Amino acid sequence: MNTQEIAEFLDWVARGSGVIAILLTALGFMFREKWKQLLQRSLSADLERLKAELARDNAEHAAKLLPQFEQVKHDFQQKLEAYKVGLIAQAEAAKAQSELRKTIALRFSEVEFERLIALELLLAPIGTDIAAIGSIDMSFKTHEQVSDTLAKIRALGAAVEQAEMFLSTEDRKEINTFRATLLEFLNAYAGPNKPVCAPDDPLREQLIDQAASTHGKLKRQIKALGTFA
Repeated sequence: MNTQEIAEFLDWVARGSGVIAILLTALGFMFREKWKQLLQRSLSADLERLKAELARDNAEHAAKLLPQFEQVKHDFQQKLEAYKVGLIAQAEAAKAQSELRKTIALRFSEVEFERLIALELLLAPIGTDIAAIGSIDMSFKTHEQVSDTLAKIRALGAAVEQAEMFLSTEDRKEINTFRATLLEFLNAYAGPNKPVCAPDDPLREQLIDQAASTHGKLKRQIKALGTFA
């Protein structure tokens, strides 16, 4: 083989190597694409299988938990109902207690009003009535007047005892002092042969002043129970 033939052969080999390289590159690309496709199909299948397995596991797990969930739900409903019943019972008890307190307070006010009114009915006229007896002429003074007046003073004492819980200590003392003055005045100026009381008699003035003071305080206390001043 001469030199020219050798050169032509090498040129052919060189050109063939380029074609082979191109073919190998093309084959490599096709192989990679095919491999990628295979991998993608494999991954998709694996993912679908995993999803199916996960769904199945979840379904099995949910099926196992369902009875427990239903029991928890049932227990919660029972406790909730019991709690509601307890709240209703507490609310009703509080309402009943409140109504009872209102009823007691109302009745207490009614009793206070009734007893103070009863006391006022006796206290209002007694001072002027006994003072008037002292001014009667000696010829018209009788034992009956004394008996009637003593009965009024005793009734006043009983009314004070009935209203005691609604009167302050000071007011009770003042009314009892007034009753003592009534008795003193009655002993001095009521009954047969007892003298006529002078208009400026100190005992008479004391009686009138005490009557006005005790009656005035009682009226203010009664008015304070109402809506009027």
